Parts: sequence; C-alpha cells; structure tokens
Amino acid sequence: MKDIAIPEIDFDGGWLKNIDIKIPPPTDYSQVSLTLQNQGNDMDLVANSLKASLNCDFSYKYGITVTGKADIEIKKLNLDLAIAFGTQPGNPKTELAPYLDVSKINVIINPNDIDITLSGSLVSKIANIFIPLFKSTLIPMIVSDLEDQVKTLVDQTLDMALATNGTQAVIPYLAGVTFDYAQMAGGPMISSDGVFSMVLNGTFFDAEDVKKSAYTPATWAPRDPTGKDFQGYLTDYTLNTAFESGFQTGNTLDITYLLQNYLNVTVTTDVLGEIIPEFLTHYGSGKAASIAGMFTVAPTVTKFSADGQSINGNLRVTIMVNNEVALISEFNNIAGQAKIFTKSGSVFGKINQASAGTIGSNFTTTLGLQSAEVLSDLQSFITTNIDSLNVQLAEGIVVPSVHGINLSDFELDFYSGYLEFGMTVSAAFWEYVLGQLPFNAHSQAEEIIIIQ
Repeated sequence: MKDIAIPEIDFDGGWLKNIDIKIPPPTDYSQVSLTLQNQGNDMDLVANSLKASLNCDFSYKYGITVTGKADIEIKKLNLDLAIAFGTQPGNPKTELAPYLDVSKINVIINPNDIDITLSGSLVSKIANIFIPLFKSTLIPMIVSDLEDQVKTLVDQTLDMALATNGTQAVIPYLAGVTFDYAQMAGGPMISSDGVFSMVLNGTFFDAEDVKKSAYTPATWAPRDPTGKDFQGYLTDYTLNTAFESGFQTGNTLDITYLLQNYLNVTVTTDVLGEIIPEFLTHYGSGKAASIAGMFTVAPTVTKFSADGQSINGNLRVTIMVNNEVALISEFNNIAGQAKIFTKSGSVFGKINQASAGTIGSNFTTTLGLQSAEVLSDLQSFITTNIDSLNVQLAEGIVVPSVHGINLSDFELDFYSGYLEFGMTVSAAFWEYVLGQLPFNAHSQAEEIIIIQ
C-alpha cells in the first residue's frame, strides 16, 4: 500500500497530527492471496502478516500537557479488501467508463504486535499511561480512519478520475487523433470460473470532424479456453482507424517523440547519418534534429491474417536540423509484410517485404542530394537491417523477462482481422501489476483476459 496520510485525530486529552502510515510490499507472498469472484464481480485481496510503520505528532494532557513524536512499528497487520468492478457514465456521458467500489475493507492489528517509541521533552512522565492508551484506543481510531481513507481514495478520487478520463484521450503526437477506449460488452466481468474480461472500444477518430469509419472490427470468441492465463486481442480495425483519422486530421506525426519515448532513440545528426551520411557531412556530429510525418494521398492500411501482417501507405517526412528544414520527402506506396510467431519462448518468422516505396515530386533538401539518392540510401539501410533481423528470426529471438516477469511461454498468433497474445500469470506478474496500484498482492491460480 502506498503511503497514506490521515487527518488529525482528536481524543479525550489530546490529539494526533501529521499521521503518516507506510505499508511496504510484503516480503513473503505466501501470506498474500488474490481471488476473482463472480458473485459480486469483485477482486478479493487477503494479506496477512504485513509489516507497517506509523509516525505522528501528538499532544496529551495527563496532569501536564506533553507534546512529542510517536514512532510505531506494526509487526503484523492483516488486510481483507474487496473491490467490485462496474461501469459509470464517462466523458462523454453516452459512453461507459470503469467504476470501482470498495465492497469490503477490514484492517486488523493486534495491540500485542505493536512497538511504540515516544520522543520529546517530558514524554517519560506520561509514557506508562499514553502507550497503553495508544494501543487500546488510538490504534482502532487510526484503523477506522485508514479504512475510510481507502474507501474515499477509490470510491471518490479514483472513480471521478475514471469518469473524466476513462473513455477518450486526445493523442497530440499521433496527428492529434482521439482514441476511444470506452467500456463495451457490459464492462469488466468476472465469470463463474474466475476469469476477468474487459472489452474496450479501440477506435481512433478526428474529434473536429467525426465521421463513421470505413472499417468494421473483426469478430472472435472472447476467450480461448485452451489459451494462456492472460489473453489479449488486438484488431487491425483499431490500427486502421488510427491511420484513417490521422489522414483525416491532416496534422503531423511527432516521429521524434515516438522514437524517444518508445524506442529510446534521441534523434541527432549522428542517428540520421547512419541512414543518409550527408546529414553528418553537411551539419556535423551531435546536432539536435527532429522528424515529423504526415499521412498523404490516402489512409495507410494494415491487415492481419493467418499469414501475418501487411501494411501499405504514404508518408510525407520533414526533417529539421538546427531549426532549418533539411529534408522534405513524400514516400509513396510504402509496403511491408511479415509473418511472426512464437515457439518455446522464442520469436520466429520472416519479414517478407520492407519497401520504402517511391519518392513523389514534393522533394526538397539542403543536403545536395537527388530524390533517387535519398531513396537508395534509405532502402539500403532498411534492407540491411531487415536481412539481419530475418537471420535472427530464423534462429529464434528469445523473449526476455520484463520487470521480472518470465515471458518464456509468451504466445502470439495472427488470425483474419485480429491477433491474439497470451502468457502465463505468475507471481511476478501480480507483484508488478498490482504494485502499480495502491495495493500489492500475489496470486497463482486466477486467470485474466483483456480484450481490445
């Protein structure tokens, strides 16, 4: 549980202020369990023998008024928490956002599992009275406030945020499109056999000029009973609406941002020089650069099938160096096709096509190059790297662990209109996923499916 601050507590003879409770992640996950229950549509977290610390300022009058600090070590804390899943009107109100409800919370602390240290002048005068009072009366008051704070955090603060932000978001760096990820199919559901599923809209659109998409989502069974514990689905409809709306907005793609945030690549003349050497010879090493893109001619189209994924499109690229337009080039008929699959913890397959297409008439550069030379450099760079990648794919690229989660049994399969991926839900999976929330928990037997 993250750090929780509790407001002032007043009691007969004094007060507690600046109350700060820390409950670190457990060291023994055998004492923590998480179950998904159909009845109540909720997740039940039970954590026993947690450790915690509590610090506060206090004032207590017993003949004389004594102020100081109390440092409390809680050697054993038991928690039973249930959060129910549902939906609520989102933004806009015609769409559904997730809704969470704390249907149960019990925090149990035995006074015998508490050590209290007081500091401050004159604390020795009241210690033999105040410490027993703290254990018998004040700890239950703090526990009650703690339970109320958790309810407020989830039922009000978090749910309000989900109502506001849980359905749509504008993505500036993707040509200013809006992504709709509202709940569908009744919202989050837990089946009778303990499977969590959630269906999201997965549609991109131009909020300034809303039009019906030319595409329709693929259909598929919402659960593969022979699949992995965690199953996810992605349709080519989602990607195609992104391309479609990106073309419709006429805005630019911030390719610099995408490279930096998703591939950890900072665009400089050195990076660009690996593709077109004239960036280095003309501008020198270490110069900051930026890349912007714009969909042209027609929306880019991608397709999923049993043979893998294909993509065809057109993109105008603008490269800036030192606030100067170094290159504008419109690449037409860009094409790619690959079949990728997993087996025994490795990724196999082959990229069968990777073409930079042709360059249109809208071409300018400060590099002293012709469009054919730029295209040749780019295609040579692509071909060299794809050939190298295909050698690795033929041998199998081992799927690495991510955040301590073993992905050796990760599965990826392509079907007509959608792809499916899955993995085994392990202790490390829950420790990471739930570690991002206010609570940390562990489960070995539950199954979860997220459908997009």
